Amino acid sequence: MDREQLLLTKLAEECSEVAQITLKAQQFGLQEREPSTSFNNAERMHLELNDLLAIVEMLNDECGLGFEPDKNLISAKKAKVNKFAFYSAELGRVSNGNNQD
Repeated sequence: MDREQLLLTKLAEECSEVAQITLKAQQFGLQEREPSTSFNNAERMHLELNDLLAIVEMLNDECGLGFEPDKNLISAKKAKVNKFAFYSAELGRVSNGNNQD
């Protein structure tokens, strides 16, 4: 395995860890704290997101990934999420609160 493969593996691992804490926060709430940990779910999510960004930076620096956040694509994604959230609300599947662009 070369360095690029290693970093891509680490990226997948970090994405998985972000997904795991996100699902815990969904089930138990952002402020919930497991008795055995000193961080609540929001704080744990922050740690995992920083780990993810660290790997993205390493891929940029070492492998030429060239990732930079694109404000236009981010805005388009927000609009799409809100569009489908509104549709889900119309179907009675989710509440229609907190729609933000």
